Amino acid sequence: MSIKFMRSNEIKISLNKEQIDQIFSLEKIKNGCKQENVIAYDIFNDDELVGFAMLRQFSSKGWFLWNYAIDKNFQGLGLGYSGLKLLLKIMKEDYQASVITTTYRYGNEIAKNLYQKVGFSEVNNVEESGCHEVDMLLELKKIG
Repeated sequence: MSIKFMRSNEIKISLNKEQIDQIFSLEKIKNGCKQENVIAYDIFNDDELVGFAMLRQFSSKGWFLWNYAIDKNFQGLGLGYSGLKLLLKIMKEDYQASVITTTYRYGNEIAKNLYQKVGFSEVNNVEESGCHEVDMLLELKKIG
């Protein structure tokens, strides 16, 4: 397995219904990629496109993991975990990030478990009309 990241300007992977329900709309992602404080990546395993990541900077050393998904055809292979570990390393080394935040929709145990496995901690529950999200935080100084 050889994971690598290449800058992107839109999401190009295939998603299943559950994934589509968990991320922003494709149009919002495409528009978000145009923002100055946003970086997006295509995730490759060897030369095969397997995922997408999008982050928004909210402070000089703080980034929000806005969207993170592995192609529906590559689920369950450990690519989500491997990719996220590498992404955190890239953010720490290339962008001097010290804090990464993210959210997951309450009940999305796959996202919750993945984020916790790489070191994120739950910090807040957000209950809004029609949406229940859990905020998570990772301090990068705690990872190698």
